Amino acid sequence: MILQPSKRIYMSRLRQQGFSNLHRKTLFVLLVAALLSYLLLVRDPLPLDSLKLVFAWIIGAALVFLGIIGRVFATLSIGGHKDRVIVMTEFYSVCRNPLYFSSFLMALGLGLVSGRLDFTVLCAVAYLAIFYPMMRNEAGFLREKFEDFAEYERRVPLFFPNFLLWTERKHIEINFKRVRRTLLDALIALPVIPVLILIQTLRH
Repeated sequence: MILQPSKRIYMSRLRQQGFSNLHRKTLFVLLVAALLSYLLLVRDPLPLDSLKLVFAWIIGAALVFLGIIGRVFATLSIGGHKDRVIVMTEFYSVCRNPLYFSSFLMALGLGLVSGRLDFTVLCAVAYLAIFYPMMRNEAGFLREKFEDFAEYERRVPLFFPNFLLWTERKHIEINFKRVRRTLLDALIALPVIPVLILIQTLRH
């Protein structure tokens, strides 16, 4: 298969960032498969009563939608500047990895929608175990590529946002193709919500 120039650059960048980044899609698929196996095969050690279960569904769904919105707005923030400059405004002014953090919210949300606290904790731990090394690898890559990254790294948290740092521009450059792709990727989580609720309902 012949890769397009942009694709070759992307793959080269991932190789420089290490094994976990290069094989991120495979690791993600394996993670999802392991989590689903746990959900289906392991009995719930801390079952919730009906009222708490409904609250878990509501909060979980809200976190999923919040994560989707966060991913879209983070993509709007970076616009067409990805790999060209270090964006330090909007969502990137409060967190160096707002896309990863938004996905983390979605993982937590899906865990809660399952109605199982053990599964929610497992989703959070598994997510961080896979993606935290990726964030560190990316930081090392960006530190070598951009002179101003060290100062940005010192000032802005790696993962959990500090909204007191918020700064914004009057105008941003929008990459509609990247925004559309991000939105479509994030929307994959929506059909999972009724499936998880159905599984929990059938088990009650």
